[in-house]
This record gives sequence, C-alpha cells and structure tokens, in this order.
Amino acid sequence: MALVTILNSNSPEPSNQSYLYQYRLHHLYDPALRPMFLVDNIDQVRFINRRNRSISIPHSSPTSYHYRPDFRTQSLVIRQQDHNGLNSSNSENELEFKLITEEDDSDRFYSTKTSYKSPTKDYTLSSPPSGFKPICVQFLARHGSRTLTSHGYDVQTLKIWQLAKERNMLTPLGEQLKEDVERFMKENNQIGVGQLTELGRNEHSDMGARLVSRLPMLFSSSSTIEVVTSGKKRVVDSCQCFLSGLTRSQSNFQIRHEVPNKTLLYFHKSCSTYQNFKQTDPHIRKKIREIKNLEQTRLFARQVLQRIYQNEFLQLLTDENHENLSIENIDSIKGTTGPNEVDAVLWLYAMFSVAPAHKESHLRNMLAKYFNREESNWFAYISDAQEYYTKGPSIKGTTATFDMAKPLLIDFFSSIHKCIEDSSKAMVGCLRFAHAETIIPFASLLQIPCLSDQAVDLNEIYRYDNNSWRGAHISPMAANIQWEIYQNENDPHQILVRMLYNEMEVRFKNNCQPIAPDSYFYDFNELKRAYAPLLLLPNSELN
Repeated sequence: MALVTILNSNSPEPSNQSYLYQYRLHHLYDPALRPMFLVDNIDQVRFINRRNRSISIPHSSPTSYHYRPDFRTQSLVIRQQDHNGLNSSNSENELEFKLITEEDDSDRFYSTKTSYKSPTKDYTLSSPPSGFKPICVQFLARHGSRTLTSHGYDVQTLKIWQLAKERNMLTPLGEQLKEDVERFMKENNQIGVGQLTELGRNEHSDMGARLVSRLPMLFSSSSTIEVVTSGKKRVVDSCQCFLSGLTRSQSNFQIRHEVPNKTLLYFHKSCSTYQNFKQTDPHIRKKIREIKNLEQTRLFARQVLQRIYQNEFLQLLTDENHENLSIENIDSIKGTTGPNEVDAVLWLYAMFSVAPAHKESHLRNMLAKYFNREESNWFAYISDAQEYYTKGPSIKGTTATFDMAKPLLIDFFSSIHKCIEDSSKAMVGCLRFAHAETIIPFASLLQIPCLSDQAVDLNEIYRYDNNSWRGAHISPMAANIQWEIYQNENDPHQILVRMLYNEMEVRFKNNCQPIAPDSYFYDFNELKRAYAPLLLLPNSELN
C-alpha cells in the first residue's frame, strides 16, 4: 500500500446549478433537411445531438466541468440491386462513401488508434439532485497513446516496396516510402514497442487531474482508493501517469495497489470460450472477408497504391496468381495464398494509424501523407468492422465477444457495495487500467444506447449507415468508463449512479430508466435489476 501525501486544496462544496440544453444540430431532425447534411438515420441524428450538446452553467460554480468531444459522423451508403447480394460480382453494385465532419480537411481517421480528446469549455456536466453527494467512483481506462505493439507491417510493406524498386516501378512519392517507414519505425523502437509516447502519458495525467477537480470531496486524508492494472507495462505506466495527475493539486489520501489482474482486465487472452469463438466461428470470418473484398475497398486500395507504385507494378500485385511477381517470401494477412492490393494498403494503414501518438509533425502526419481523407475513412471503417465483429456487439445472438466482460461488471457492482457498506466512508472507489480488448467488450455488455448496443443481423454487414458503433468513440487511446456513485445525505439507502463515457454523460441500457426523463442519474437498485438477467445475479445481490 502506498501513501501519497500532498496538501489538500480548499475546494468549496458544490453549489446548486441550473442548466439549459442548447442543441446546435436540431435542424437535422427535419427529414427534409437531413439529405443536405448527408445524414439518413434518425438514431444517428440523435447521437449527433448528444455528442454536440452544449449545456450552459453559471461560471461561478466550483464544479464546472467542460468537454467538447471530437465528433465525426460518417455515413456509408450501399446501393445495390440485390439487397442481400454481398457476394455478388455485379459490377453495377456501387458503394458511395459520404462524410460529415467539423474537422479541418487535413484531418484523417484512425479508428481505435485515435488519440484522446481532452475536455474543453463547451461541455458541462449536469448537477446531481439536491441532497446527494458523491461517495465513490468506479473507473476503467485504456492505456494512453502508444507506439506499434509489434513489427510486421513495416517488414511486409518494405518487402513489396523492394520488389517495385528492383523493377524501377516506384513513383516519386513511392521513392520516399522506405525512408519514411524506417524513420517511423526508428522512433517507435527508440520509445519501445507498444510503449506510451509523451502524448499517451499526458492523456492520463491530465485525466487524473480532471477527476480530482471534478470530485474533490472524495479525496481527503481519510480516503482510500484501490488501483489495479492488467500488468502490461504500457498499462502500468498509464496508471502511474494518472496517479501523478490525481495527486497534482491534492491530496493526502491513500492509494492501495492491488496485484495485477489479467483475468479481470486482460480476459481476451485467458478466456478459452472466446478464443475458440474467434478461431472457429464461420460467420465472423465471412463478414470481415466480405467487407475487405468489397469493390470500394479495392478501389480505395488502388488509389493509395497508384501514388506509390506505377500502374505496371499494381497490375502485377493485383494478379491473383502472382505469376510475374516473385513474392514467395511475403506473408499475407490471415494466411491467404498471397498479398493483394488490399493487403498492402491494410499493412500501410495499420502501421501509420498510430501516427497521432507522436510528437514530431513529420511522424504525426505520416498517414496523411499517403492516405487522403476518404481513403483513411474507408480503412478506418474496415478496422472498425473487425473490432465490431470480434470484440463488440457483433452479430445478433452472438454473446461470446462480451460474455467474458461479465466478471468485470460484477466487480463494478461489488466495489460499489463495498463503498456503500464502509461506515467510515474511507473507501472511495477503484481505478482499473487495461486495454481496448477490455473496453470494447465491457461497453458492449453495458449496451449503451446509440453507442454500443446495436448488433447487426446475420444477413447484413456492419456499415456506418446502419450502425452508430465507431472505434474512435468506443475505444480511442485512453478511452474510459466512469461510474459516479451519489448518496442521499438524509437517506443513506438512496443511492444514485451516473455513467461517464470518455468523460461525457451517457445513459445505461434501454430497459433501465433514469430518475427523470432528462436525467443521467439512475437509482442503484434499478440499475442492478436491469443488469441482473445479464449477469444471472442471485436475488440476494439485488437488495
């Protein structure tokens, strides 16, 4: 157990706060106007409004907390004669990619490698009901921005590049690729494979500082908070950075470090049911393969490669038999017989998708150098699809992707009970640090409306126009899920819970009702009842 002691700040108690909802995008609810903004899904409109909601609050309040999420809306429209003809070779099938964004045109899309966006003054959390005070917090976070976790993408990319070089089939941009890859990997290796960058450290230290600023009354000289990690170095380092931010301005509370728990926080590796599912489920493999084989995927892949390689080399690469290309030493993705143009671009995208983690601009903008906006968006979609099917809501009726997160949800409830039953009120919560492979299944298990609750039908594929699930929203670097627990000062049996996702208010699953229609606070007993069937909790746990 570590004792951290610094001076307490004299933060006043929170005052009563009034707030006003102001929707910037209310016009998107008008069906006649939605096509102007390339939005054709009403759930998407509601999601836009929640993500862009601005709540005004008196600036004198000591508990003002501001956040502006990095919101992007993507709409993927599939036009085809045969509704279910995903395997059709009909060349008339057309996929039109549409995009709405508030970001600058130079921005690119990075799926789950998106860096965390820090809070700003545009978003303010609503106040708890009068008479309720915070008593604990349950916290789960992904590690911060990091380097690549393994070599391979660079090796494969350079093998293909070398073949083109030997044939004098590189474009002027292609001539720069080898040097760019080597510079990029050199920086990755200097930091360490799969290790936090400076940005990743700052993401967590700043988040820790915001937590103590938001809930200063929890962290006093008599308080104790538990901390547990998966044990991976990047996760342990994220935890230490978070704690440094947590103790930056206060306080002398105790930090109890638990033994690293891979079973709880790195469960995808140890769950045999899940591993068997990934290796044997025929539907998941088929869906991902269908998406990778879409004509639009090949079109965008060729666009990327045409800027790197001459057309003659592209023809050799797209030749399925590879009769005129000696590539026997190049391993393709997922064990297929040989790499094609899609494989080559997927390697390039995967390698440079961690570019935002780097400080130097020439490294940070590496993906933008080789992918335009639409191309990066499409390959982010492919990355999202793989995460969605293998870790997320997946196909309707499939639960193996998130069943393994049930012990973690039970741990949340158990830790809350421990805080409630602690008569001294010394235990103020638990901080858990883990991975995307933890966050994504846990979010799917929670079934957060319009965020992580939409499984796709077996006869369809996951698309941006039929599903609101986005890797950049669900699990960017340093993604976090926080439950704040509030207790009625006059009735200690009355407990409320609010959930923050990436420090923004979100709702619990649809069959769990908040205390008021516009509220984000939920009765704890109601919350347990809503999740009891999912967890098969005994009746004794519901009281």
